Amino acid sequence: MPTLKRQAGPLTIGLVLADALIATAVYLAACAATLPEGDPLTGLLTAHAGYLAAFVIAWWLVATDEGLMASQRNISIAAQTYSAIKSGVIALAATGFLMAFFSRGDIDRPFLVFFGLGSISALVVFRLFVRFALWAARRSGFNYREILIVGANDRVKHLVEVIQAQPHFGYHLVGVLDPDRERFDALDVPELNYIGPIEDAENVLRDRVVDEVYICLPIRTFYKEIVSLARLCEGAGVPVRMMADLFPLHVATRRAYQLEDIPFVSLSTVPEFGASLILKRGLDLVVAGTFLLLLAWWLFPLIAIIIKLDSRGPAFFPQDRVGLNQRTFRMVKFRTMIQGAEEAREKLAEKNEADGPVFKIKDDPRITRVGRWLRKTSLDELPQLTNVLIGDMSLVGPRPPLRSEVEQYSWDQRRRLSVRPGITGLQQVSGRSGLTFDEWIDIDLAYIDHWNLLQDWRILLRTAQVVVEGRGAT
Repeated sequence: MPTLKRQAGPLTIGLVLADALIATAVYLAACAATLPEGDPLTGLLTAHAGYLAAFVIAWWLVATDEGLMASQRNISIAAQTYSAIKSGVIALAATGFLMAFFSRGDIDRPFLVFFGLGSISALVVFRLFVRFALWAARRSGFNYREILIVGANDRVKHLVEVIQAQPHFGYHLVGVLDPDRERFDALDVPELNYIGPIEDAENVLRDRVVDEVYICLPIRTFYKEIVSLARLCEGAGVPVRMMADLFPLHVATRRAYQLEDIPFVSLSTVPEFGASLILKRGLDLVVAGTFLLLLAWWLFPLIAIIIKLDSRGPAFFPQDRVGLNQRTFRMVKFRTMIQGAEEAREKLAEKNEADGPVFKIKDDPRITRVGRWLRKTSLDELPQLTNVLIGDMSLVGPRPPLRSEVEQYSWDQRRRLSVRPGITGLQQVSGRSGLTFDEWIDIDLAYIDHWNLLQDWRILLRTAQVVVEGRGAT
């Protein structure tokens, strides 16, 4: 049986076209407003055309990931405004970064400021206009959906109260099907009709307008009834919504997932799909590839020579680390310690100043003179750009631990291995070496739980500031 793909509706197609027109209008206005006196407008339009195309594509990707290309009946104004601003900022940042490295000509700052502020403002205002227009139509009885609820319990009562309190969602309640009329009466919900037992579902679907069916029955008790009802809805082409609070989890996000024709409910604490992850990986590839092309051919040999002149041993220090979902990979750094430093670690165990499974000494005698400078400037981390390029690491993420450290993690602390490790991270710009192990883990887990692309940009900028100010690790 082939997998059915959801087709774009008129609203989505209209939003895509409207966004492109709005961005183009702002682009034309920006070119006209920032045109140097005496220059032809056509020349400026042609010069910046690539920027417009890149921005529109980036906006579509991020906006789709944020749900801005769908109706979003149940999203708040604040949430939609935030999503629109976030999408615009990410699209602008990604576009500017790409154009800075791949554009032959320079894009003047007045144009960037005008286009950036203008496009984000116009797109946000347009999205709010569409939202208010849809809400007004739904309050007036247009663009609504007929909802049939199956089940009568506390979860249903809460669901009905939410729907009745938000008329702009555009939901109209057909009624409730439940095998126990007394249980329905105990809900005591006004303006909610009892239709009959679950067996009446076929008649209801045949004789009434039903756009969606919400099943709120406990699965273990009513499994056969739920299967039968789901098949009825499938035959009638009516979408079925199941209550997703199947498990009492606190952090994991519930998502629908399908493998070929096999449906699943995905419970995950990290984002698994979406344009933001694509852009994050794109950022990794562009930055790592660019820096390696610019620096590797001359800076790496120079640092290697300095290391060799300062102390005996190889210039590079490869070490097995633990990455995404406990994958072991070989991480490469410039050597900053004397040869045999790992063997000498056991003799220094009593001087360990760090709590938890990590090992750290403020004035570690194993660090060489050049190694101390490399750590201060964070230049020892540069070879890890090859790990980023391969895909073992990302630019931003929790630092990759040793296998011996992971073996001492508590079960909840292992969640920091659920994302790709990074060259820098929230922990590195939040105190560097001055954090306790528990604070370090809490910061990494907070980064995972609240990850977004804007946060990665902020961490990269703060990392650059930390390096320039000489507050690197020691």
